[in-house]
Amino acid sequence: MKKNIGAALGIYPTPVVVVGTYDKNGKPNISTLAWTGICCSEPPSVQVSIRKSRYTHEAILERKVFSVNVPSTQYLVETDYVGIVSGRDVDKFQVTKLTPVRGESLDVPLVGEFPISMECRLTHTVELGSHDLFVGQIISCWIAEEALRNGKTDPKAIDPLTFVPSGGYFGLSDLLANSFNAGKKLMK
Repeated sequence: MKKNIGAALGIYPTPVVVVGTYDKNGKPNISTLAWTGICCSEPPSVQVSIRKSRYTHEAILERKVFSVNVPSTQYLVETDYVGIVSGRDVDKFQVTKLTPVRGESLDVPLVGEFPISMECRLTHTVELGSHDLFVGQIISCWIAEEALRNGKTDPKAIDPLTFVPSGGYFGLSDLLANSFNAGKKLMK
């Protein structure tokens, strides 16, 4: 049996990312988001949804570029912090002691300590209600060498955070099966 709990968000895990921008004065800023994900393969694109009141929202509309950084569980405290304070009021890089690294392809700050960073150019903005959805074409993707195994990403080495609104932060479980392979058991 299933129970209808209404239009609830708190049941589904999402990736946690930290979006980086420069403000109108050139100060690097970062913000934690969980409404995010890959949204297109060609061209490679990612989407992030941000409340209109957020400082990062303003910077993305102004500059038309942003970074998407994937934090490891090692940086849970810093990641949570940059999601609960505003870059209008505090220098998040200074407080967290994270390192802003200027992108090589686009003028965006990357987080030096995080295993994955993507430089994105804004291609679409969709007004949804409380949030605007920003689609960014991935121009460059940077990954820590220790997070690569035979040229492919190693999720365990990345050790990314996930978020469940009703329960908080979680890590990844072990590999259950190889994709595009497990279902072959049902093919005739």
